[in-house]
Amino acid sequence: MTEDEFSKLLDLHGSVPDSWPSTQQEPARRLLELSAEARDLQQLHQRLETRLDRLQVPAFEGLEARVLNQALPPRSPGFVDRLLAWLVPAEGIGPQLWRPAVAACLPLVFGVVLGNYFSFGIVPDSSDVDFWEDELAMVALVDVSDSEF
Repeated sequence: MTEDEFSKLLDLHGSVPDSWPSTQQEPARRLLELSAEARDLQQLHQRLETRLDRLQVPAFEGLEARVLNQALPPRSPGFVDRLLAWLVPAEGIGPQLWRPAVAACLPLVFGVVLGNYFSFGIVPDSSDVDFWEDELAMVALVDVSDSEF
């Protein structure tokens, strides 16, 4: 065990060897036998603990009641509540109808932007023109079985 590890052990568990974890007691005791700095550090922690034990905690009469009875700050509405209030406002429905329309068009705009930005494997120099014509005919939702391409 190093002196830094011993210092952390003292900070976490105190200066009493019985309160140390059982896996670290023996290496810490060996370090105390070999190192004068470790012994000084343990004595320093013992003096600090003794002084802290002598301190009296001030009495806070009625503190628990004051804390439990105080008014809570007003809650700010969450994201979903703000979004619903923006889409469907409680006051004045007439001029506010554009908000739901805009919200309904957002997926369409997103799809157009996404479709124009990415090629999705479509290469303009491809020789698969016939394949794409068949795909476009299927997407057109038109009966093109009688016509020829």
